[in-house]
Amino acid sequence: MKDNHAVKFGVLAGLGTIIFLFLFYWIDKKLILSPEIIWSTMLLYLIGMYMAPVEERKENGGYLDFKTALRSAFIVWIVANAIYHSFNYVLYNFLDSEMLTIQKQYMRDNMGQMEGILGEENYTAFMDNIELMNYNFLTVLTAYLSALIGGFIIAAIIGRMVRRHPITQV
Repeated sequence: MKDNHAVKFGVLAGLGTIIFLFLFYWIDKKLILSPEIIWSTMLLYLIGMYMAPVEERKENGGYLDFKTALRSAFIVWIVANAIYHSFNYVLYNFLDSEMLTIQKQYMRDNMGQMEGILGEENYTAFMDNIELMNYNFLTVLTAYLSALIGGFIIAAIIGRMVRRHPITQV
């Protein structure tokens, strides 16, 4: 089955993301909450999502249809994201239960700048919601499932880039 490339690159992207985040975690726990750090891990996903269908295309004589390329890229996203969200669940609930407190404080600190923009009522409601935040299985599952939508869109773009049809002679 050709999905082995997708699974392989998904595992590599997922493990690469964990290693990357742990490097920042060991420097300062708050760094793994930084949007710049979190978004930079997308590069690992994108590389894996591109490489898996390219490898399939090589095995298929240089040709790959859109559906197969899309499936391959999306499987990479599914696997890598499952690894990432599993890592977060384990980190927050078993390895470092202090992380949720750190995240709440990080969010409160960053929301302080938004008080004038949101208005007092909305700001207060948002701050109250921060206090209610948890990192249980349902929260992680919801985040994972929500991320599938964006992953599918990215996979469709990559599938369109990677697909190649044979030239037909007329």
